[in-house]
Amino acid sequence: MAGAGLDVADLEMIGGTRAVFPDETSCADLGRALESIPEQMAAGFTTFCVKPLQFTDDPHAVGAFCREVIQRVEALT
Repeated sequence: MAGAGLDVADLEMIGGTRAVFPDETSCADLGRALESIPEQMAAGFTTFCVKPLQFTDDPHAVGAFCREVIQRVEALT
């Protein structure tokens, strides 16, 4: 990277959540998935990927889901 004039410090670190499904038909637990966010932030990650349909099976609930993610992450951090 340095040879190309790039600095590794300028890379955007992107983290995410790991969905754990309790069975073949249920959605994953959001709280459990978000537990790793503070540790990822401490390691320098600043952007996070969360896939809504891993945590809700209602496409109409995605807006409320996103607001819940923000509230929970703010509470964790």
